[in-house]
Amino acid sequence: MQMVNNRRIAKNTLLLYLRMGLIMLVSLWASRIVLHTLGDTDFGLYNVVAGIVVTFSFLSGVMNSSCNRYYAIALGKNDTTALHAVFKVNLSLFVALTLLIVLLAESAGLWLLEAKMLIPADRMAACRAVYQLSIISFAASTLAIPYRSVITAKEKMKVYAYCSVVEALLRLLVVFFLEKAPCDKLVFYAFLYMLVSVGSNAFYVFYCRHFYPECCFGKGPVDRELAKEVLHFNGWGIIGSLASIGKNQGLNILLNLFYGPAVNAARGVANQVYVNVYQFVQNYALAFNPQIVKSYSAGQHSDCRKLIYQSSKMAFFLLYIICLPLILEMDCVLDLWLVDVPAHSAAFARILLTVSLIDAMYHSLYFLVQATGKVKWYNIAVGGCQLMIVLVSYIILKTSSTRPETVMLVLLIFSILAQIIRILMAKHLCGLPLGEYCRKVLLPVGCTALAGALPALLFTLLLPAGTSRLLGCIAISLLSNGLAVLFIGLDKNERSSLLKFVRGK
Repeated sequence: MQMVNNRRIAKNTLLLYLRMGLIMLVSLWASRIVLHTLGDTDFGLYNVVAGIVVTFSFLSGVMNSSCNRYYAIALGKNDTTALHAVFKVNLSLFVALTLLIVLLAESAGLWLLEAKMLIPADRMAACRAVYQLSIISFAASTLAIPYRSVITAKEKMKVYAYCSVVEALLRLLVVFFLEKAPCDKLVFYAFLYMLVSVGSNAFYVFYCRHFYPECCFGKGPVDRELAKEVLHFNGWGIIGSLASIGKNQGLNILLNLFYGPAVNAARGVANQVYVNVYQFVQNYALAFNPQIVKSYSAGQHSDCRKLIYQSSKMAFFLLYIICLPLILEMDCVLDLWLVDVPAHSAAFARILLTVSLIDAMYHSLYFLVQATGKVKWYNIAVGGCQLMIVLVSYIILKTSSTRPETVMLVLLIFSILAQIIRILMAKHLCGLPLGEYCRKVLLPVGCTALAGALPALLFTLLLPAGTSRLLGCIAISLLSNGLAVLFIGLDKNERSSLLKFVRGK
């Protein structure tokens, strides 16, 4: 049976991209208003306070990955009974996980908020309220993961896309209400954000229970052997998830401890740029992830490797076309986007966009390792490398007087090292041919990036900064990168398939 369905991947990717385009516009516009309404201090405080709660999400991140894996394997084998058993196990584990995270947040997290964070005394009461509302939002999101994963595994991206668009529009309403807040604006913003989070995640639960019989808990005991297998699989994933949280929220906390909430505001702005742009890769990953796991579990390893090569290249190309003009013209973009641009925002955003280009190619390797189940040494090696980011950054900040951009450069260096480790671990654990991967992925990616960047770089060096140069840079980047991808990035068969598809449309 043919498991790799390129047409389905293309259709799901298109749906997710349309969703992302609208969400990105809404999010960027909303961020502009929120930053202007709350101000640098409150905007920075919201990012760092909510980030404390997200710090405890390393457990849910691990469970989310295994949830997707076991669903995809059951669907790949066309085993409805196994899918129901997996759902019962996952739902039970996520209920227990949510209780554990709430306990940690109300103890260790609350202590960190009140005893260690740099928060103005007159804003502490508001930050406490924001913290509690953030816990509720996070709990709702965590409990809905088993249901959202079913939709992803079944590749019903239309439902996922529509719900996400509605959620984005609701968050847009939050911005309108914020300017007429009847109480403290920071607390009111967190309260409305919590309502949107609870409502959107409740929809996933009701939808799955209505349309998918296997998503009803039903009678009978939970499969204990399967639960043990899932927990064992997740045990090693904790390291990888801790690393992911550490390099994001850990750095955010360090910036607060050493520089205060104003720098957190700059990091929040840069992170908004990063999150909105990186959604291009995340949406693409949602489309091809089930195909990789299903093809591997069905024994179609040749098709699986081909999909890995194609998805790695395309993820980079799709992101690079967007990131290049943003990196070159970030100062102009931020001036047009925001009313007041926090200091360090442009430098932070450029570094985070460069990190996103490196991370764009890791998803397919990660899904391959997940499909094999050989996650122990992969998570130890990659997670250990990424955990060093916070440690090295802390040592640098503690022992020297340096600019906050140094922390972001540490993140960039270790992101490169982590990607090298991922490639080597995929070769060692999964038999991925290293030479073939370099020839079919890294070489065309490097050559395409260089050829596509030169015209845009020369253009920005020759003209003075301004809106005209920004528009010209975008146009030249689209043209040069499009041609570079077509004639350098794609091989003969991929180019022929693309041209045939375009002619057919």
